[in-house]
Amino acid sequence: MKVHSDVSLRAVLPLPAFVLHPLTAMVIACVHVYLAAGHLLKLFDGEVTWTNIWKGFGALAGAYVFAALGSRGIARQKAGHLVSKGAIRPTVEAFK
Repeated sequence: MKVHSDVSLRAVLPLPAFVLHPLTAMVIACVHVYLAAGHLLKLFDGEVTWTNIWKGFGALAGAYVFAALGSRGIARQKAGHLVSKGAIRPTVEAFK
């Protein structure tokens, strides 16, 4: 199922353009996982503080968001590559 929207992602998220690049977004997601691991390991070792809870799970949420942004950009690049070769065009025409 595909949802069409008139609002671009750049208008919704006030991020610099380089952050929306797939490789940069994936690097930022990895940094978020690293930061989350530090806080969650402290949490699971017994240091149960509110700081470790919200920073650990907040960093995991940030990792999810940036991984989604990165994978969205990678998928868009691959789809554009297929369309330029004409491999996907007959399939798109069949669904119209």
